[in-house]
Amino acid sequence: MIEIQNLTIRTIKDNRTLIDQFQLSIQKGDKIVIIGEEGNGKSTLLKCIYNEKLMTDYCTFEGKIQNDGYLLGYLSQELSAQEEMLTITELFLDNSWNKDLLMAMDDFNIQSLVSDQSISDFSGGERFKYRFLKLLSMNPDVLLLDEPTNDLDIGTIDWLEAYMQQTTIPIIFVSHDETFIKNTANAIIHMELTNRKQIPKYTFSREPYETYLAHRENELLKQEQVARKQAADYKKQMERWHDVWNKAEHQHQNVARSDPRLQKKVKSLKNQKQRMDRATENFFEIPTVEEASEFRFDSSIHIHRHKKILELSLETLEIANKQLSQNINLSIIGPEKVAIIGENGVGKSTLLKKILDTLKDRSSLTIGYMPQNYEDLLDPNQTPIRFLEKTGDKEAMTKAFTHLGSMKFTSDEIYER
Repeated sequence: MIEIQNLTIRTIKDNRTLIDQFQLSIQKGDKIVIIGEEGNGKSTLLKCIYNEKLMTDYCTFEGKIQNDGYLLGYLSQELSAQEEMLTITELFLDNSWNKDLLMAMDDFNIQSLVSDQSISDFSGGERFKYRFLKLLSMNPDVLLLDEPTNDLDIGTIDWLEAYMQQTTIPIIFVSHDETFIKNTANAIIHMELTNRKQIPKYTFSREPYETYLAHRENELLKQEQVARKQAADYKKQMERWHDVWNKAEHQHQNVARSDPRLQKKVKSLKNQKQRMDRATENFFEIPTVEEASEFRFDSSIHIHRHKKILELSLETLEIANKQLSQNINLSIIGPEKVAIIGENGVGKSTLLKKILDTLKDRSSLTIGYMPQNYEDLLDPNQTPIRFLEKTGDKEAMTKAFTHLGSMKFTSDEIYER
């Protein structure tokens, strides 16, 4: 249904190759997951398949993408600028009713697609529901989903898994959720950037995720074992060759330079060396793989198990004069790990912000907060190093560089906006 041939994608800013000579044939019933570390072109590949204009401000591409007029439905990670301006009514203005759409509306408990409420006013999970309904209303031939489970509650993830399992529509999706991948994918695209993000490689396999991981580990181990044995055997051969060569060289220079037998032996040794060197061209290399980002909290940080961290009481939890919950009493003592769960739109993120506001008043605590929308904390015009360290203090800068390095930021990316 879609044929991709010799696709190469390069960044405009530093002409770095993200994807090199990529080939893919998409067939009916495919559920293809794109996996790999952050920043190696997964979302860019999805954009290029859907509409290359979405990436032309930061990437160029060569190659051919042929879809023979099939209709593609694309779900990005974030709302587009156009979507942010739309109300629910406007989003579904050109709606095409079909069985899948009606069934999904019923499953999502959405009774109407007519509302003056803006799509941007909803929670992340609620936005997904409306945006996915919009895709279903288009009757797409192929779906492209970029990290669709990011903002979903458990029930909606279960629904999406079931939908992907039963539909025959080909789906290509990006995900880091291993459980979701295991339950949905029947083919894998593994994208990697090795050698400090300079050498792109990809692997395509039509097999379940766990099978792919097991086969990959076995193949990498076999290749490494063969490469090390070849290198060790070559080293021994060269050591023996050098012993014979040194003796012949000594005889050549000090004993019998004109002896034709010695001349023949020297020539034979040179030919043998050339053969051994040529043989190394076919040796296996120790496989290079993309290293995972590494992040750990400081092990020296210790919270006493009897220390009261939080005592929160709320009669009502509200947002925009809408009551989300009531009679919330939350007490956290010591190094507890507390998960806030519930359906999309019930106030989980709102409660987390209330907790943050409460903890800010505790001068003895250092609070780390990660919002759903990173722009709540990040200035897109600021470089990573300046975001982490604004004082310019040498020791603090070194610490910031170490943190960025552990997350596999390249030296160029550290100074990019």
